[in-house]
Amino acid sequence: MELRISKGPTIYRAKYIFPVTDPPIENAAVLTKEGEILECGPYEQVRKGFLGEEIDLGEVALLPALVNAHAHIELSALKWRLTPSGSFVGWIKNLIRIRQEISAEEYVSSARQALKEAWQNGIGLIGDHGNTGLSVPLLRESPFLAVFFREVIDFKGHTNLKDFLKENLSDPKITMSLAPHAPYTVSPILMQAIKGWTQKYKLPFSLHVAESQEEVEFLRFGRGPIKELLEERGQWPSNFVAPGLSPVHYLDRLNILDEDTICVHLCQATEDELALLAKKRAKPCLCLRSNTFLGVGLPKVEKMLDLGLKPCLGTDSLASNDQLSIFAEMAAVRQFFPKIPAEVILKMATLWGAKALKRNGVGFIGQGARADLLIIPTEKKDPKALLEEIVTKTPAQIGRLYG
Repeated sequence: MELRISKGPTIYRAKYIFPVTDPPIENAAVLTKEGEILECGPYEQVRKGFLGEEIDLGEVALLPALVNAHAHIELSALKWRLTPSGSFVGWIKNLIRIRQEISAEEYVSSARQALKEAWQNGIGLIGDHGNTGLSVPLLRESPFLAVFFREVIDFKGHTNLKDFLKENLSDPKITMSLAPHAPYTVSPILMQAIKGWTQKYKLPFSLHVAESQEEVEFLRFGRGPIKELLEERGQWPSNFVAPGLSPVHYLDRLNILDEDTICVHLCQATEDELALLAKKRAKPCLCLRSNTFLGVGLPKVEKMLDLGLKPCLGTDSLASNDQLSIFAEMAAVRQFFPKIPAEVILKMATLWGAKALKRNGVGFIGQGARADLLIIPTEKKDPKALLEEIVTKTPAQIGRLYG
């Protein structure tokens, strides 16, 4: 089922609504106009005094569209082409090699297909990362909202950022930002320059952090497989001195951590590092299925929540995942961390992702929110049982109601 929101004032009635910001509502309704939600609540309350069109959706639940806070759409052509190598850097080397063997046409067609599947899987907002920009026109012609992070890789720090800043920043559908790939692939001065630019324009700032043991070894001691890879790629600066710090403390020394910083992965982050992230109000982004594929370990998600952090969910790319599905990522959270309440997992997949990407009016159902909703059959379950099922497995049917 895929329905377009009527432009005029319209009430949509459903058995349940999961607003995310409030408990589930039974016998519920939303009032929309021109793609915006004007009111959400019990049906009798919403319809009081209303004389316009009403549409009863039947025995279904409404959820806000999901948020994939970290994806690499341009790498979709690598699906099924890579396997775990037992080495994180070994996987990177294979990715670089295979990436050169794929035609431009296949990259575009695979990216277009990946976006189609993401839409079918209920995603409405994407934090897309790429260093070619090929996904930008595809996103513009799609129904998604997006933040596109132009990813910078340059450990010698010779990049002129002006070369990356030719896109219009005021696009209502796509926010354009910059992102250093990781602390081990971008020079400290260049990372600080990118952070300064995103701060100037109040944009989200995202990078891979503490993903692998190789990263920790490199930043502490300046040695190991990452150093060898940088040397092979002609990216080794002769004057580099290892900071001698863990990844998160290194970023803190560079004054990069704040409430607009999205730290992706954090598999190797210690409790001390997580406490620092909480102090700085940074945003963790979990990509558990990618982490499992690469064998780099799992982040301390329960500790994040205990510290008041609000992790969001991403899929990473199809080079390390078999699908761009946030339903599948919710199921991974439930599998690895069964004590985390279902309503918290739903927030990770919706509201907290939208907050991390700095997109207002997304990730919840309520007054002022964007009318981008998922339609899920209730199968005669009560709301608690239905929510448990939603975070445990992908629904058999996912409808869309959007403007």
